[in-house]
Amino acid sequence: MSVFVVILVFIDSVIIINDLNYITNEREGLYFDRKSSKIAPKDLANSIASFANANGGILVVGLNDEGIIEGFNGVGIDKLNELQKATSTYLKITPRYRVEILDVINNKSIEDNVLVFHIEPAPSNIIKNVKDEVFIRQGDSSIKLDSTQIRSLEYDKKERDFETEIISRSSLDDLDYEMLALYKDKLNTDLSYEEILEARDFVREYEGKKVLTKAGILCFGKNPSKYLPSARVRVLKFEGTEFGIGSNYNIVKDKTFDFCLYKTIEKAKEFIDTQLRDFTYLSSDGIFETIPEFPEFAWFEGLVNAVTHRDYSNSGEHITVKLYDDRMEIHNPGKLGGFVTIDTMMNKRYSRNPKISRVLVELGIVRELNEGVKRIYKEMKDFFLEEPHYSEPHMSSVLLVLKNNIMTRSSRKNASLLKMSTIKKHWDNLTPVEQLIVQAAYDKGEVSMKELLEITERSKPTILKMIENLKSKSIIDWYGTNLNDPHGKYIIKENKSTVK
Repeated sequence: MSVFVVILVFIDSVIIINDLNYITNEREGLYFDRKSSKIAPKDLANSIASFANANGGILVVGLNDEGIIEGFNGVGIDKLNELQKATSTYLKITPRYRVEILDVINNKSIEDNVLVFHIEPAPSNIIKNVKDEVFIRQGDSSIKLDSTQIRSLEYDKKERDFETEIISRSSLDDLDYEMLALYKDKLNTDLSYEEILEARDFVREYEGKKVLTKAGILCFGKNPSKYLPSARVRVLKFEGTEFGIGSNYNIVKDKTFDFCLYKTIEKAKEFIDTQLRDFTYLSSDGIFETIPEFPEFAWFEGLVNAVTHRDYSNSGEHITVKLYDDRMEIHNPGKLGGFVTIDTMMNKRYSRNPKISRVLVELGIVRELNEGVKRIYKEMKDFFLEEPHYSEPHMSSVLLVLKNNIMTRSSRKNASLLKMSTIKKHWDNLTPVEQLIVQAAYDKGEVSMKELLEITERSKPTILKMIENLKSKSIIDWYGTNLNDPHGKYIIKENKSTVK
């Protein structure tokens, strides 16, 4: 069997993606589809339009859904030619694409051909057919939009020009080459970094020099906020369940991430992980169980969606993640994209940033299908937590709220703690941080000063003062080889007899 190379083309530039295995084995999804050579030309035109109205992609004609090569021998050369003219015959506006005729060996071991269409997203136009119908790629299929959805899409298309706008003050010196190396490895290509960027329209010529587009700086810039100040994620952790101001100021952690988007997501995830709690309690059968505050998939998918689909043309706001005792809030500037609404977001998908979205899909951090939001709901349900709550504050942003059940978990934990008479006697008079110290010693069996500093996020003198108060009440005790032992531990005094 002859082997050919599948080429992803963006007008005049080329990126080698893979070989024959790609078109025969690749899973159909948002960016890839197969069609039989028996397809009607008008249906092919609608499929091409659906890719252009979404994020672009590759459409191979001459294979069945299972990737078996049928070719065009069975339908004739006229059909092959007719399909190549389908867009000009059945679409009002022809989208930007390139078509290749590839030589293959079909499933009957005979020389044959297939067509490969490389389709770009239409940045500012809606591609309609001659009947004024609009189709858009959703997951692994094309759906027809109703009149209301078309109007929403028309409005949203105006925002898509943002990705392709150049940053005239930028240069190749602004690139994060570590990020580019990772991307190049994922693409499995021998092209240079500059060739890759030019092929994806992330770099352009401007007044005799190479500059980055806005999508380029967001995906591969060392410091995107240098040119796009709102392109960052801010994570805030609060003590309590409300945002206190003035004398009630209660922000205990405040960290901002403004790397390229992939690194921003990864570094924000690492930080949030350190701020979330595990809840340990004694179950009814006498076994200690530990439950994370939230299912990781739920909050991480919420963060990824915010970074991928936010309205980066909104220069006044950045993405914020707020961690309260009883919930997490992920606030994303910009309304939902296109025809997607709060009610339909579990089953509909539209990216206002198709170039950014595609890079993050190729890097493996974004899922193509609509499984993300659905799984957020499922994960929260599996953890016996409330359903995630999406809203659109002032119709200008998207807010995701994930609630934990800290009250239930704390009460179960405290019920076990309060079986100890000394703790029960003093519990209500302890400060929240003192209670946290007792809980840590109880959960872990023993706890070091270093661990207490990390858990409580208080200074060592403050913790020592609280420890002395707990020791005076015969709740906490210390053990070690001598008074200066750096490896000494704090334990619940009523448990001291169990320590060897």
